[in-house]
Amino acid sequence: MKQLLYCILFFSSSITAQTYNIIDYGAVADGKTLNTVSIQKAIDACSQKGGKVIVPAGIFMTGTLYVKDNVTIYLEKNATIKGGAFFTDYPDNVVQYKNYFSHFPDGSLRTNKALLFAENVHNITIEGKGTIDGNGKSSDFNLGDETAVARSWERPCGILFISCKKILVQNIRLTNSAYWLQNYLNCDSVTLRGLTIYNHANHNNDGMDIDSRNVLIENCTIDSDDDALCFKSHSRNNICENIVVRNCDIASNCNAIKFGTTSIGGFRNIKISNCRIHKAAESPFFNWQKQLTDIELPITNLAGIAIESTDGATIDNINISDIKMKDVQTPIFIVLGNRGRKQPGDTASAPVGSIKNITLENITAKAHSKISSSITAFPGQYLENIQLNNISINNMGKGTVADASIILPENPAVYPENRMYGEIYPAAAFYIRHVKGITLNDIYLKNRNSDKRLPIIMNDVINGKVNVLKVTGN
Repeated sequence: MKQLLYCILFFSSSITAQTYNIIDYGAVADGKTLNTVSIQKAIDACSQKGGKVIVPAGIFMTGTLYVKDNVTIYLEKNATIKGGAFFTDYPDNVVQYKNYFSHFPDGSLRTNKALLFAENVHNITIEGKGTIDGNGKSSDFNLGDETAVARSWERPCGILFISCKKILVQNIRLTNSAYWLQNYLNCDSVTLRGLTIYNHANHNNDGMDIDSRNVLIENCTIDSDDDALCFKSHSRNNICENIVVRNCDIASNCNAIKFGTTSIGGFRNIKISNCRIHKAAESPFFNWQKQLTDIELPITNLAGIAIESTDGATIDNINISDIKMKDVQTPIFIVLGNRGRKQPGDTASAPVGSIKNITLENITAKAHSKISSSITAFPGQYLENIQLNNISINNMGKGTVADASIILPENPAVYPENRMYGEIYPAAAFYIRHVKGITLNDIYLKNRNSDKRLPIIMNDVINGKVNVLKVTGN
């Protein structure tokens, strides 16, 4: 994967020695005063020559801040940038780059609100020892899930950077967004390093959403209510590609590592390694044990790894290795569907996507449901060239004879989630359907309870191979 070499990015956090302390521009650290104008003045002054905007200790309330070229925002120890509590603190933003996130399918603009916003800006750094707090628990933003209330889409992101180049966000704490915490759209050369992310303030609290090129994510701790590390693809004109993720600690009440759900263009040349997955610290909006059948723990990830093409995306050359996961319902979930979400300007139906050249290896998982790992497409469509090497699953088990005889429906148009075919799968380890070319090498399944289901089921699979399968505890 030579392309991934371009992802190893090097930045200097000190563009110049010149500094701009927001206190000198009138900012007040009382956690009440709205400092939008004062902080923006510091950013604007800094952008004239480049340098550092200093945020000293204290809580600085602010509305939308527009980040400019060659600006470093440095948060000192005990410094907090806290988002305003009202929608009126966040003006709508006109976005030039047309895509599904920023525009409706008819081409009209969404609101595109954010605490930190930039489009077509270069050389951005946000770093230090402080915190960015989105104030997402504010009653103004208490609108429920985005699928339930139309205006819920208007909640501000914590960070929304669009078509920007050379972005570095490192070592700070990010928390309490009203909507997605950080969203990088059509950006190039992004490094996210050493971030501490805690995001359980509201619905749709993703940890990080990446729809960009040449990205390095390393040494981050993510604890989020919605998807934790989430790759998106909002336009067929751009591919989310050339990405390295390594050495991260990931927790979620939804999916820990996810490709999709919005999957219009595609994902290519992405390598994820050396990560740990486990349950979130809290679950204010989900309790899967109460919502679903046969869930062993009250707090779990839905899927440890979810790879989804449902809106026409091409997914190609994904390598995920050396992953240790526990507290998951489903270790691995790979699906080609046909939901057909349109991008702005589409008149015809969205095309069917593809998934090929996927390698998952050296993965250990402890699972807590009967929704086993699945790798599926739909009739007439096939996933291609899937490799699973050295996969060890410690399984809940408890599968009955009746469970083993379940025939799963075809549901290509439904929302893709681990339970899209039902809450019990007929295989204990892997349910595989509509695949051309899949090899499973060294698969180890340990059932903690008796399980009458076959470990692996293949249906409409061409050139499927299993080399070494060991099952214990059955």
